[in-house]
Amino acid sequence: MTGQFAEDPRPKRLLVQDKVRLLDVEEKHNRVRALLESVGVDALLLQDAANIAWFTAGADLNRLASDSCHTSVFITAEARLFATNAVDSAQIFEREAFGLGFQLKQREWFQPHRELIRDLCRGRKVASDVAFPETKCVCDEIREIRVPLTPLEVDRMRRLSLVATHAVEAAAHNLCVGTTEAKVAGEVAHRLVKRTVTPVRIQVCADGRNDRYRHWTFGEDRIEKYASISCVARRWGLRVGVSRTACLGDVPEEIWDAHQKAVLMLATGLFFSRAGRTLDEVWQKVRRIYEKFGLPSEWQKADQAELVGFSLCEQQLLPGSTYEIPAAVAMHWHPSVGPAMTGDTMLIEKSSVRRLTISDSWPELTVFVKGHPVPCPGLLKVRSDSMPVATDDSTSSAISPLLDASGVTEESLPPMDSIWELDAQSDQLVFEEEDSPYPEESVLE
Repeated sequence: MTGQFAEDPRPKRLLVQDKVRLLDVEEKHNRVRALLESVGVDALLLQDAANIAWFTAGADLNRLASDSCHTSVFITAEARLFATNAVDSAQIFEREAFGLGFQLKQREWFQPHRELIRDLCRGRKVASDVAFPETKCVCDEIREIRVPLTPLEVDRMRRLSLVATHAVEAAAHNLCVGTTEAKVAGEVAHRLVKRTVTPVRIQVCADGRNDRYRHWTFGEDRIEKYASISCVARRWGLRVGVSRTACLGDVPEEIWDAHQKAVLMLATGLFFSRAGRTLDEVWQKVRRIYEKFGLPSEWQKADQAELVGFSLCEQQLLPGSTYEIPAAVAMHWHPSVGPAMTGDTMLIEKSSVRRLTISDSWPELTVFVKGHPVPCPGLLKVRSDSMPVATDDSTSSAISPLLDASGVTEESLPPMDSIWELDAQSDQLVFEEEDSPYPEESVLE
């Protein structure tokens, strides 16, 4: 042995600062500064992974795979820092939050995290999102300031929606008689995970199982006639939901009839969910359609919709809710009628409403609401020569034929991961420590 190591032939790599994320974090810090002043405290402690993802513009601490809190974010008007352990700090600062102006306070993995937090809080008036001892809980206030989506989050919701929709629809295109619910759920999860997207909830309901169990997930039951596939997916801390139904061979009358009614509820919700309206105002429109079509109690069997973002439910659609829908929010509508379930995530902006979970490879039903066409997901008919047409002149919908659809590809799907690093030889701008507006020494010492 020579005692010398061979030089690594691989090119050196440099981490890249995401300036768009940095601007997003600065916007969140401004919101927190206003919160600190209104609540009358010196600092804010974040330990909920959803709140940390929000404040850091997408840092996913769920990747660290721990049942208990080992990483917190501590924010004052002047500074922001990660309080963590020496095992996770490299991943956090190199992969999750590089160049975003955070400082670090760390201890060894075997030293209690709670003691580190107690040291940070000592001598300060602190608010928190998990009611940490001797802090003021401001869970509701944090939820309120994180609801309006920033431009970065809107763009991410669109990208995430494309991937989630593809995962569900591709699994539906590949349905075959005799496959199990669990296998289809696995296919959906595979398509999400391979794109670095986390499946939060997957439902595969064979042959009307969800008529009795509206929150059924999946089991070993085999699919014979049709299946409803639904998922909620998470990336960058954000969530979107989508539901689709596919039939194998001839379409059973019960699912066709129920699906037509379900899309009437969906279209009504999509059309009337506007910025400035209260959730109860929207709900009354949907409830009227349930009653109009002879289903006055159907809505009581399952929840209908909620605002989504950094949690599965930022605000739930409830009768009597006075919550006013703000601009720049996402709403997941998922009404169900009998064995039929349908669902889409929509983006509500100041002067527009649009479906996010949409693709060119799925049949659509057009529902007219107050004379305006509202496209909704139809039923996919898998491997069948006949395409029955169902219309109902007594409804306000124009139901298009069921369509055979070809397989979908991943070629047009957007990239999901951030650019973490680049070759050192590249002339692309990289982060330099002296560019940081934050001092090297911690103001929290």
